[in-house]
Amino acid sequence: MDSASNDLDRMLTEARKTLDSMRKGGAAAERPADAGEAVEGVGEAAEGRVTVTAASGGRLKNVEINPRALRLSAEELGEHLVTAANAALDDLRRKAGEAAAGQAVDTARLSEQIEGIQNESLRQMTMISQSFNDAIAKVRGGK
Repeated sequence: MDSASNDLDRMLTEARKTLDSMRKGGAAAERPADAGEAVEGVGEAAEGRVTVTAASGGRLKNVEINPRALRLSAEELGEHLVTAANAALDDLRRKAGEAAAGQAVDTARLSEQIEGIQNESLRQMTMISQSFNDAIAKVRGGK
């Protein structure tokens, strides 16, 4: 019975981990793809003279302006900054989506785990019920 209890505990632990990964998957665009690697998007405008980097969470991390771009009017430079920033955010969303897709949950495997837990639970409950019935029979027979 101890082995059966350990099996049930192991299956429950695996199912919990899978469910946790499903819950966390919805926030992939707002956090790093994994603990050590941050997702970043890069966008350019004005033939590469304006470059913007967007980091996880949709925040701008870096803006680089080539000195040649400073010759543009303020209005033109502003337009190029907006274009590069939007391109960087689009790139970030695309990369975050790819990272999230790589962490997709196998629902068929999850269903198998849940079915295994149900079967193991029924088996253990049958054993417990039989133990109670045996104990009751001993008490009744002992009188």
